[in-house]
Amino acid sequence: MPREIYQQVNDDGREWTYDTAWQNIRALNADLEAGDVSTIPTQSLFIASQMERLEKGKAGSMSSYSNAHRLEAEAHEASKQSAMSKLEELQQRGQALQESFDAGDFESAKNHALAAHALALSF
Repeated sequence: MPREIYQQVNDDGREWTYDTAWQNIRALNADLEAGDVSTIPTQSLFIASQMERLEKGKAGSMSSYSNAHRLEAEAHEASKQSAMSKLEELQQRGQALQESFDAGDFESAKNHALAAHALALSF
């Protein structure tokens, strides 16, 4: 996670983070519905950082082994898929991200955002 992303998220107030995360997730899903994946890598990282802030009270670098392993596994799976199936999976992840966020399950939402990031990078 780039330092400037998690620093910005930490500088924002918690209520601001919640409100903008709601907007960011819906924007991500609108882009996916339109078939535009060009902004997804950046959007998904920012959203993942916001989810960590909401989950733990503070966003960090997310440099743990489990996060790295998850990204690597997602990238490996994506390399086996067609562009159409990757887009469909991205759309499913975006919807799951929104549902997890709406339910207050920020950890799950963060994981969906990280998976979307890895998938989007494979295009």
